[in-house]
Amino acid sequence: MVDLLKKSFVFKGFRKVLAAHFDAQTAERLWQEANETLSQLQQAHPQLDRDSKMMVLPAAALYTALKAHTPEQALPLLREYGAQMGAKLAHIIHGITCIPGVPRLLWRNMPGFMRTMSSPEKGYSRRIVSETSKLVGVDILSCPLHDAAVALGVPEAAQVICAMDKACMTGFRHIRYTRTTSVAEGAECCDYRLSYDRNKP
Repeated sequence: MVDLLKKSFVFKGFRKVLAAHFDAQTAERLWQEANETLSQLQQAHPQLDRDSKMMVLPAAALYTALKAHTPEQALPLLREYGAQMGAKLAHIIHGITCIPGVPRLLWRNMPGFMRTMSSPEKGYSRRIVSETSKLVGVDILSCPLHDAAVALGVPEAAQVICAMDKACMTGFRHIRYTRTTSVAEGAECCDYRLSYDRNKP
């Protein structure tokens, strides 16, 4: 069988998580079961958009395999991995935004950036809260990645992506980011708030 998860930039590292938490035989079995599930999901849902195929399907496959073996550990392990992967991406973002002038340029374009990334054309439903020089705030009322996870019958998979996103967004130099709620965790919205802070490293 083709190792589909190995081809995933985001989720290929989860194999090391399995190796660290289970014996070698169990870890390998879980990895293979997740690959089989991922293959089945890809074949059953060819209509999904690129982001859902890249993010939701692997997360759903891994969660399904883990839940069948160790239901109490499935979501915590994947959420922790999501946060760790998000931290790695935040490090990359921080490196880019350490280039002189980039944080200020990014902040000037943040309203447009947030509107584009959360646009209805991309499948989002949103509420613009603030677009001032001090605060950019957007409430995401529905997310296509969460919608895809729900449609697959594995809504928990979206929490992995949320954990990744929450950590990743902290990487901007001079731009503070907070999110206290998320649709994937049962809240009314994902409350994105960004503000410019020259003192934030």
